[in-house]
Amino acid sequence: MHPGYFVAPSSGALPPGAPRTSRLPLLLVLLAALVVVAVPTTMLAQRARAADGPEVRAVEGPAAAAAGWGPTYVDAKGRPARWDPCSPIGYVVQAGWIPDAGRRDLTEALRRLSLASGLSFVDEGDTDELPSQLRSSYQPARYGERWAPLLIGWVPPGVTDVGVGGGVQGMSLSYAVPGRTGPSLVSGQVVLDAGNRLAAGFGPGTTDGEVLLHELAHAVGLGHVLDPTQVMYPQTTHSESEFGAGDRAGLAALGAPAGCHPVPPPRVNS
Repeated sequence: MHPGYFVAPSSGALPPGAPRTSRLPLLLVLLAALVVVAVPTTMLAQRARAADGPEVRAVEGPAAAAAGWGPTYVDAKGRPARWDPCSPIGYVVQAGWIPDAGRRDLTEALRRLSLASGLSFVDEGDTDELPSQLRSSYQPARYGERWAPLLIGWVPPGVTDVGVGGGVQGMSLSYAVPGRTGPSLVSGQVVLDAGNRLAAGFGPGTTDGEVLLHELAHAVGLGHVLDPTQVMYPQTTHSESEFGAGDRAGLAALGAPAGCHPVPPPRVNS
């Protein structure tokens, strides 16, 4: 089981009787992490799925507040899955239903993420690819002989099987593979519900900017932490959306300060 993520009322407290864990099972199918962001009265849950054996496993449960941060995946040696900070992370945008301020908020969220982690992101333009739970992380016909870029977009529930809608505001799915220097994150998706518009920007309240920061941080390897001063806390706090000290420590541990992290080449069946 992975923790539920609740959008808290203005008091910052959970609604009376709200469960603190999701009812979604842990699915061991693919090496990926699926993270759901919720709107008021619903929850964000993290589901992990794995296929390549015990080398890489999803971390269950949020990290303790004292830890500051926690990873999404670790290998048998406890090493967290991360991107190679010495190579830019390419991303494409499914822009068919993007809100008016969507590109501005995405650019700002990536800027903040890059500043905190040292990871660099390269906009590879728009795509007609739709998010899918069955998306391949290797699509040479579409993206060339490399890992597929990070797919980001706002999509109506009816055109994707990822699971947005019905109170689920967004999801993040990332693909991890084992490697000599530890597990590598090589591709992923960040999807927001185009049918439920949130306020633009990063101000107080539940905003698109807040959801983007949380989901993009999941996509680069951060898990939940039980510290309400962090973006990765499992419920919103209605404060300004800024990475906290624990978030920044985790992003540094997964990013450029940790050094280069060469990734294995893509496989045909990835």
